[in-house]
Amino acid sequence: MNNKWFVIPKPNINADLKLICFPYAGGSASTFLPWVKNLPNNVELIIIQAPGRGSRMGEQTYSDMQALIGDLIKIIPSVLNKPYILFGHSLGSRIAFELMDNLKRLNHALPLHFIASGSRGPHHKCMKEPIYDLPQDEFIEELKNLNGTPKAVLENKELMELFLPLLKADFEIADRYCYTGKEHFDCLLSVFGGEDDVDICLSKLNSWGDFFETDANIHLFPENHFFIDSQSKLVQQKVNDIIKDCLTKLTLQPIVSNA
Repeated sequence: MNNKWFVIPKPNINADLKLICFPYAGGSASTFLPWVKNLPNNVELIIIQAPGRGSRMGEQTYSDMQALIGDLIKIIPSVLNKPYILFGHSLGSRIAFELMDNLKRLNHALPLHFIASGSRGPHHKCMKEPIYDLPQDEFIEELKNLNGTPKAVLENKELMELFLPLLKADFEIADRYCYTGKEHFDCLLSVFGGEDDVDICLSKLNSWGDFFETDANIHLFPENHFFIDSQSKLVQQKVNDIIKDCLTKLTLQPIVSNA
C-alpha cells in the first residue's frame, strides 16, 4: 500500500486484524510508531497521516472536518479489506468517529471496536473560547497552558513558524466541529481518559455511549490529557487486551460454506 495518508510501519498482507490510529491535534504518526513492536504478529498497524505533518509537512493542511473526511473517505476503503479497530486520541477520536459515520452511510463495514481516547463525546461543543484565530503570541501562550507541545518547540521561533499552520488548522477543526447526526453504531466501544484531565470529565467520556448500541467501557489512566504519551505502556497494554478480545471473537465466528 503506497499512499501518503497511511503510515504502515510493518506491512502484513496476512494480518487477521488492522488497528487504524488517528493522532491528536498537532500530532503525527510518531505517537503510534513504537506500538508496532508490541502488537501481535497477525495485527497490522495503520496510522493516518493527514497533510501538514510528518513526511507531509510541506502540504496544505485541512481546517475543516468535512473537507478532511471528504478526501479520506475516498481512499480509506482500500485498507478495510480485513476486520479492523479504530483508535483516536483527542481530536483524532472525533475524526475517527466522523469517518465511521461516513463509512456507515456508504454501507462499508464498521469496525469491530471503536476506541475514543482523551475526548469529549462528538456532539459536545467546545466549551472554551476558540484559540485558532488568536494572534500568534497569544496562540502560543494558550499552547503552553495545554502542556501538549514540548517546551523546546514552543521556545524555538523557527520550529514554531514551521508548526503554526498545522496547529492552527487542527485547532480550528477541534474548536468548530460538533456532530449533529443521529446514527447509532453496532460495534463495541471503549473510552480512555486521564485521571487528572480537568477538561474531559467522566460524564463527557460516558457521553460517547449515546451513539453506540452497547455501553461504553471506560478506562482511566494516571496523569492529564496527554496520558497517551506519558502512560504509553499502560495504554498499549489496554489496547492489546482489546485486540485479544477481537481476535478471539473472530476465531469463534462460524465458517460459512460456499457450497
